[in-house]
Amino acid sequence: MARLTNLRLVGLTAAVIGLTACASPRAVRGEQVEGLDDEAFSTGLDKRDLQQMLHENMEALQASIVIKRWQSESQPALAVLPFRNETTEHVDSALQALASDIEGKLANAGHVRVVSLENQANLLAEIQRQSTSGYNPADVARWGNQIGVRYIITGKVFSNDERQNKERRVQYYLFMQVLEVETGAILFQNKSAVTKAII
Repeated sequence: MARLTNLRLVGLTAAVIGLTACASPRAVRGEQVEGLDDEAFSTGLDKRDLQQMLHENMEALQASIVIKRWQSESQPALAVLPFRNETTEHVDSALQALASDIEGKLANAGHVRVVSLENQANLLAEIQRQSTSGYNPADVARWGNQIGVRYIITGKVFSNDERQNKERRVQYYLFMQVLEVETGAILFQNKSAVTKAII
């Protein structure tokens, strides 16, 4: 009887171990697992890489003469265009988020007035809608008050991928530019880089 109980206990233990080993991965949030965003998951671009490169570019912009120019012009209008993805990575939505981060940082810094070109067509449609007789003329948005931008911030991401045996190294470059709309002149350009590898 004792031997039968021991066999059952061994069998039950083996079953529990087997179930635990076969358990499916579970979804977690960053705050549930300390350092979840710290480790590289692959050689692909991730949020941490993009934030690091953005930080370096924004620091260079803050130290540039363009900021002094904007301060002397008393908040000129600026727009941020999408950054071009020249890599094989599927990071277009991450680059849109990056452009939104730039808009937020510049709007909060107060050097410029940030204009949303992305929403301008919708805003003009709303002004047209408010121009109908159903709206109080004293409370509607008026035609002719949209702001034309004097400066554009844009950029692009490039990569260089190298392989040798089972090793892989990918170098990513984020270029950021400030362009003067009237002339097309590049007033500021900076490059930041990160390297990811499987070794």
